[in-house]
Amino acid sequence: MGGFEFRRLVDADLSDLVRWMSAEHAQPWFWDEPRTVDGARRIYANELDGTSATRMWIVELDGRRIGYVQDYPVKAYDDYAVRVQDLEAIAFDYLIGEPDLVDRGIGTRMIEAYCRDVLCRDYPEAPRFVASPDVRNKRSIRVLEKCGFVPGLWIQPESVNYPEIVCTAPRTLFE
Repeated sequence: MGGFEFRRLVDADLSDLVRWMSAEHAQPWFWDEPRTVDGARRIYANELDGTSATRMWIVELDGRRIGYVQDYPVKAYDDYAVRVQDLEAIAFDYLIGEPDLVDRGIGTRMIEAYCRDVLCRDYPEAPRFVASPDVRNKRSIRVLEKCGFVPGLWIQPESVNYPEIVCTAPRTLFE
């Protein structure tokens, strides 16, 4: 397999995003996400026009769109910042949307490439990166651990039924 490319999400990508978040393997973690392109357009309007602190990216592997990643400074969202307790960190979320690519080691390579090629480049002052998957998402936690992230603090975000576990890695792992 070749390399990853990360490009900013555009309106034309919303149908893939909705399909990926609706996929059976993603449903437990994306149950509250939009189910239509119009719904996604409304929910992600600020991300699409660049006025949100959250940046959304389409992940391509060998030219094939396979999923998405998003990042944001922890301090950009007060509730999250209070819970995570690391105002210097950059947080990210991710999804391999194509079911045939799940459980094939691609997630580990994708996260390593994203941290190295996007987060290290775009946030040169950030000492740490964090991801906070649902504590029941063993697959995601395992992938993060393979990349050098250490699970730590459990947090309970508003309007979420289950706690999340904050997984942290120093940027030096990816430089």
